[in-house]
Amino acid sequence: MFLVPLFASNLSTNKIGHRIEYLKSVDSTNTEIYRMFQNHSIQFGDLVFAEQQISGRGRRNNIWYSKPGESITCSIILKNNASDLLQKLPLLTGISIIKGIKQLTDIECELKWPNDIVYNSKKIGGVLIENKGDCLIIGVGLNVNENELEESIQKTTLSLKLIINRSVQRELLLAFILNHFESLMNQSLKSIIKEWESSCAHMETSINFHQSGKLISAKFLGLNQHGEATMKIGAEKKTITSGIIEL
Repeated sequence: MFLVPLFASNLSTNKIGHRIEYLKSVDSTNTEIYRMFQNHSIQFGDLVFAEQQISGRGRRNNIWYSKPGESITCSIILKNNASDLLQKLPLLTGISIIKGIKQLTDIECELKWPNDIVYNSKKIGGVLIENKGDCLIIGVGLNVNENELEESIQKTTLSLKLIINRSVQRELLLAFILNHFESLMNQSLKSIIKEWESSCAHMETSINFHQSGKLISAKFLGLNQHGEATMKIGAEKKTITSGIIEL
């Protein structure tokens, strides 16, 4: 069980996460938080945490598995009131997650474009940002205390417990992540891009990525001033806004 008082006592934010809706099971925390917002039962800055998602979604409608009592599966809702907030959020959310992990466990995780959390090239978490009118919804899925992962993802996925061979206090980890998240929101897009690149697992390396059903070989050059990926494909430098990178 997730201990909300323990989480709250370690939260140092001014606005983010002070009200948390703790749920045993939902279809998707992103869907649920928007439903609750429309029903006026939550406000901007609030958080929905679920022990289990029945229809959890990753990017490109992939399934996100979560196990009761083991994962961090949550969503935050924010007002889209800054011109560059949508550009900043996918980057700063990933940064805040690896900072929170480092603070609690001393594990050095990395980022995989556009918004995966990886360790030794294996995925331990991901972020799903959805833009709904004047609302921005940030969904986070993180493998924390799983001893065993779904067979279909075992070769490409890890949990924090499988890395350090001990359980991790989810309440502390989520509080630390949100503390970093709010701090990063006040930074410029330029500084966030620089920090994201410093934590990228594949900067200036040759990668393969899937886009529109094609597997494309490229060199990942970093992010442009808008936070979009820049890749060298053959002799041409291109801006890429979607795709899945293979490490």
